[in-house]
Amino acid sequence: MAKKTKPEDDTLLDVGEVYTTTERFIDENRSTLTYVIGGLAGLILAVIGYQSFVIGPAEAEAESDAWRAENYFEMDSMNLAALGDGYAAGLEEVMTEHEGTAVGQRAAYRMGIYFRDAGDFEAAIDAFEDVNVGDDVVQVLAAGNIGDCYVELSDYEAAKQAFDDAIALASSSMAADVLAPMFLYKSALVEIELGNEAQAKKHLDRIVENYPTSQQKNASEALAASLAEG
Repeated sequence: MAKKTKPEDDTLLDVGEVYTTTERFIDENRSTLTYVIGGLAGLILAVIGYQSFVIGPAEAEAESDAWRAENYFEMDSMNLAALGDGYAAGLEEVMTEHEGTAVGQRAAYRMGIYFRDAGDFEAAIDAFEDVNVGDDVVQVLAAGNIGDCYVELSDYEAAKQAFDDAIALASSSMAADVLAPMFLYKSALVEIELGNEAQAKKHLDRIVENYPTSQQKNASEALAASLAEG
């Protein structure tokens, strides 16, 4: 279970503002991400179907159990998606019953989003930590979401580690120009909160130099200048 630390009244991080970019990216690209994850799952199923008579049927069973819950998720019927409709399994059951399958990984990621949006950040962290899809977009978002959840819990040391993981993954991602600066900026804010202004400035300078067309460029430049003056 994720560690929860005591929130402080006066913190630098306004999560309501800082987190919106990640939420918008996920929400506005939910269909694309679904295709990415679904395409990955299809590829995995095609390969292991030829390689094994054990894993193949397990994946097929998982797909059969998950399809209705995934449809609910795409329709934003989140409670039905997560908990089921009384007839078909929900994502929480799929995640547990089909752990280790590609379908179970998809369910874990979506349950992370469900718990995050419900404000259950510890459960969200646990779900996101179970994601291991080998996809260079979804895996980055899972790591970044862990960082955001730790920020919500005011555990900035853990958030820093999660954002560092997201940055490392994002740097080689096909969506590096969007994801890397996003998590570099979030990490910079966490470093400032921890009193590590020199490291924060390195992150901000990296955004300005390496991602000059990113949404975070202007804010990074201004914040880096204020740190230099201080």
